[in-house]
Amino acid sequence: MSDSPQYPSYPGDDSPATGSDEGRQPPPGHEQPAPPPWGQQVPQYGQVPPPAYGQMPPGYAQPPLYGFPAPQYVPTSTKAVFSLVLGIASIVLCLVGVLIGPAAIVLSVYASKEIDARPPGTMNGKGMATAGLATGIVGTAIWGLVFLLAVVGSV
Repeated sequence: MSDSPQYPSYPGDDSPATGSDEGRQPPPGHEQPAPPPWGQQVPQYGQVPPPAYGQMPPGYAQPPLYGFPAPQYVPTSTKAVFSLVLGIASIVLCLVGVLIGPAAIVLSVYASKEIDARPPGTMNGKGMATAGLATGIVGTAIWGLVFLLAVVGSV
């Protein structure tokens, strides 16, 4: 008696029922192909070989882009930026604030008109123009009051 297990035979199988596959020949059309050259990938049955780098496989469309579209650049009004800078400078700078404050007020009014004249969403800076107007008014009022008190105090 042999040590290998005995397997049953199947219909159409002409080989004896033995425990090993030695001596068995594959049916016609089922031979193993020769191995590929070193480093090449072999597609399995039913698979399409991989496409070249950057190309879509045949039969596939370009995948849809997910997420939000890239944001578009919207310019900011330079008059609004300068009005805010001059408005802050009118509060901080001594005695020059009386002269810089009105310039900030005028620039902020022009910036607001410029932004309102364009279609919505085509220019930014409305908030900066408003802040420039407020800081220009505050700077002019503070330094005007300081100048007035200095004149009255010297009399």
